[in-house]
Amino acid sequence: MRNVRIGIRLAAFIFFLSSTGGAYAEGFALYEYSARGVGLGGALMAREPDASAVAYNPALMTKLTGIRIMGGVSAIAPQGKMDLSDSATNRRESIRLKSSVWLVPHLYYVQQLNESFTAGVGEFSRFGLGLEYPHDWMGRFNIYEVALQTASLNPNIAWAATDKLSLAIGLEVIYATIDLKKRARFPVVPGNPMGTLEADSNIQDADGFGLAANLAGHYQFNEQWAVGLQYRSQAQIRADGNVEYSYIGYEGDPAGAGAAPAVYGNVFKNGDAHATVVLPDSLAGGIAWTPLPKLSLEVGAVWTRWSTFRSLNIHLPDPIAVSENPKHWKDTWRLNAGLEYKALDWLALRVGYVYDQSPMTRRYADYLVPTGDRHMMSLGAGFNWDAWTLDVAFSYIKPERRSYKASAETHVLDSRTRDSSTSILSLSLGYRF
Repeated sequence: MRNVRIGIRLAAFIFFLSSTGGAYAEGFALYEYSARGVGLGGALMAREPDASAVAYNPALMTKLTGIRIMGGVSAIAPQGKMDLSDSATNRRESIRLKSSVWLVPHLYYVQQLNESFTAGVGEFSRFGLGLEYPHDWMGRFNIYEVALQTASLNPNIAWAATDKLSLAIGLEVIYATIDLKKRARFPVVPGNPMGTLEADSNIQDADGFGLAANLAGHYQFNEQWAVGLQYRSQAQIRADGNVEYSYIGYEGDPAGAGAAPAVYGNVFKNGDAHATVVLPDSLAGGIAWTPLPKLSLEVGAVWTRWSTFRSLNIHLPDPIAVSENPKHWKDTWRLNAGLEYKALDWLALRVGYVYDQSPMTRRYADYLVPTGDRHMMSLGAGFNWDAWTLDVAFSYIKPERRSYKASAETHVLDSRTRDSSTSILSLSLGYRF
């Protein structure tokens, strides 16, 4: 059975080109769909499009002629520190997140079918999360490592209803994998003098598919003003994998972990595990202003219904049955603005800004996404040679500090983040036939 699951995962990754991930997003949403989009803070809902319109606003595909191909990758590197204190033990600790770089690829194909219809398909990632804390840190009973990776395959068809109005519809197939590691503290068993047991709980190789739909529109008022909208539905994914326990030791006898299976073996069993993840729906919009042929400005917003993410419960072998992880996130807004100036026939310069709300509530805040609201500043450039385009962008994300209040329900301690940031370097290469 394990070999079958590995084969399915491998086939899915080949089908979707590669695994994807990310870190430090609004919740765990990603918006790195192209280098041009990164440079403009995602403000590509209403302005002149490229092939990444498949992801940002597929209704804009009707503005593209012939065949367009684009591919690229964004490298996401988070970092940060956290200070913790435990009033029960008077222990204090300062830790640093382990360094990591996540690669988020994208690939698009757009073809004009006739004067009215254009088809396009894209591979990109809308959700991802990757963090690793020191394995023995004080917050390990909440989490010490997580990798949520997704890949979306999104075919669309766009219709130029009039000279000014375009509409699009699409289907999104989402493949997701989840790996989640944390420590568990088990109470003393009657007759066992060695104290409380600490064990490693490893949810691994959990994967599954989900379906979503998207609707989009674009209206060109005149040469200067345009507006774009897109709705993406929620997707529910059941990820099936397995859980493995390894015993770290007893408080009273750290070297006595070898005796643990005899005491706890009938309770904490390795075996199949699954979790259901609800990826939220969202509504995005933007207004573009082009006062000069070489200058355009777009402002926009994305509303995400994170309130659908109420828990991340893990179903485990009996007798534990369910490991409850309440979330109860709130709906959020992401506000963006992007300016593009075509300095030369072969050179475009870009700048963007994003304000991104955190969906975590204070009561249920945990270490899954250790940031507050985020500020994102970006710069980019586009180069054109005949039928070729090359876009590059750099973005710096600075989250606001987040403070945590100790909670027995979520296993967090009194703590606060500091010196958190994320750097993103993005590149896209395009060609038109």
